Amino acid sequence: MRSTDVKNILSFIILISLTLLYSCGNIHQSPNGCVVAFIVAAEQRDMTKAWNILGPDAQNYYNSQGEKMRKSGKGALENEIGKITRFRSVKKDYRIELDTANHDMVKIVTIGGPTHLVETINIDGDYKIKNEISLRNLLDAITAEATKKEVY
Repeated sequence: MRSTDVKNILSFIILISLTLLYSCGNIHQSPNGCVVAFIVAAEQRDMTKAWNILGPDAQNYYNSQGEKMRKSGKGALENEIGKITRFRSVKKDYRIELDTANHDMVKIVTIGGPTHLVETINIDGDYKIKNEISLRNLLDAITAEATKKEVY
């Protein structure tokens, strides 16, 4: 192949990639996207992204927990996620479904196990995880192994 052919192919691939990237929009504009974004942030241990996906009620809960531990709310969330030593695999262990009756509710169905409900809330067009109960359900659904000790 000539170098001009390679450049043309690479240019085409870049153009298609950029088109797909811009057409996807914001992942937080759907309840499923919100849950997936939180799972990715938790697995990457990116507390800033994870914190920004929490709704006001969930953030208030972690802020109060942080005060008890002399940490920020984000630090309390980091403690919670830090207890997870191994995450479940979305391909093998669970699937994410939108509840047909309540479009703000996401079901995480663990294969051979329980279904966990995660309620989301729409704030200015972005979906966020509504409260601490929903977040606990989400963390329970994606946790394969966790440490039981308190981390301070």
